[in-house]
Amino acid sequence: MKKNIAVLFGGQSPEHEISLKSAEFILKNLDLSRYTPYAIGIEKTTGFWYLQPTLTFPLHINTAPENLVSLLPDHKLYHVHSQQISAAIDVVFPVLHGPKGEDGTIQGLLALLDLPFVGADCLGSAIGMDKDVSKRLLREAGISVVPFETIRRHEYEGIDLQALIKKLGLPCFVKPANMGSSYGISKAHTETELREALSLAFEYDTKILVESAIVGRELECAVIGNDLPQATNPCEVIVSREYYDFIAKYDDNGGTEFKVVAPIDANLQEQIKALAFKTYTCLDCCGFARIDFFLAQDGTLYVNELNTIPGFTAMSMFPRMWEQAGVKGPALVAQLIDYALEAFDHAQNLKV
Repeated sequence: MKKNIAVLFGGQSPEHEISLKSAEFILKNLDLSRYTPYAIGIEKTTGFWYLQPTLTFPLHINTAPENLVSLLPDHKLYHVHSQQISAAIDVVFPVLHGPKGEDGTIQGLLALLDLPFVGADCLGSAIGMDKDVSKRLLREAGISVVPFETIRRHEYEGIDLQALIKKLGLPCFVKPANMGSSYGISKAHTETELREALSLAFEYDTKILVESAIVGRELECAVIGNDLPQATNPCEVIVSREYYDFIAKYDDNGGTEFKVVAPIDANLQEQIKALAFKTYTCLDCCGFARIDFFLAQDGTLYVNELNTIPGFTAMSMFPRMWEQAGVKGPALVAQLIDYALEAFDHAQNLKV
C-alpha cells in the first residue's frame, strides 16, 4: 500500500527560500509508485500551513485560503476553510532549514502527534542546530573543534575585545549559535570589524560564537542511517571568496569549486569517515546528516559542524556525494523514509 508522505517546507526562518529549493529535490525524487506526496508550505510571516493543490517548479507557497490546513492528532489534514478532512499522513519529511524547523521544534510537535518523521529526533536536532552546545559535547568526547568563545546577549556590552583577540587571534569568525546558510556570519580582521560582526550576529540570535580562523581545506562527509550509519567518501569545497559565505554556497557565479570526491589519500578518507561516525553518534543523530570538517595546514582535522537537515539544492553536496556513491535521488529519498519508519518502530516498542 502506498504511504502518504507530507513534505514540510518553507518555515519561519531566514533560510525559508533555501528550504523551497531543497524541498523541490525531495518532491521530484519521491517514487510515486510507493508514495503519495502532500506538499505543505509553511508561510514565513504567519507560520500557517498550506497544502499545495498542484506542484509547480520552481516551488512556491500558494497561500489561498482554501489551502490552509492543520494536522490533527489522528494524523489527518484538516482543511480550515472548507472544514473537510483529507487522507491521514503516514510519514513526515521536514525539509526545513534553520530555526523553527531544524532545531527540534517541529520534531517535538511530530513526536507529540506520534508521527514518524525523517531525520534526527528533538534532542539530536536541537544539539545539531546549536553550535555552542554541539562543540562543547564534541570537545568533551575528545573530538577536535576550532577554538571558540560563546557570548550571550547580556554579556555584549561588557565584552573585553582585546582579551578575545588575544585568545582567538585575528582574523576570526563571528556567527550566530543557531543559524545556517552563513546568515549573520562575518570574518573580522580588526577590533572595529569584530565589534560590527558581534552586532550583526546578535540580530539573528541571543547567543553567538567567536572562532579562530583556520587556514586549510574544507571537507564534507554525508552520513545516513540509524544504529549502523553509512558514510560517503568526503568531498572538498574550494572557495574563491574570502570564506564560504551565502553567495559562495548558493550562487552559480560565486566561484566555488566542488570536488565530489576530495583528492586525498585513502588513509585520510577513512580517518574522516571514522570521525564522521563518532560525531554522528556523539550528537545523538539519526536518519541523515552532513558533517563539515577543516583540515588545517599542520594536518589537524577539526569538526566544524553537523547539519541535521542538509541542503538538497542544485549546489548542495549531500545528494551529490550519495549519487557519486551510487545512491541516486529516488533511492536516497526512499532510504531516508525507511530510516524514519525504523526509528519510529523502535520507539513504539518502548514501555510507557
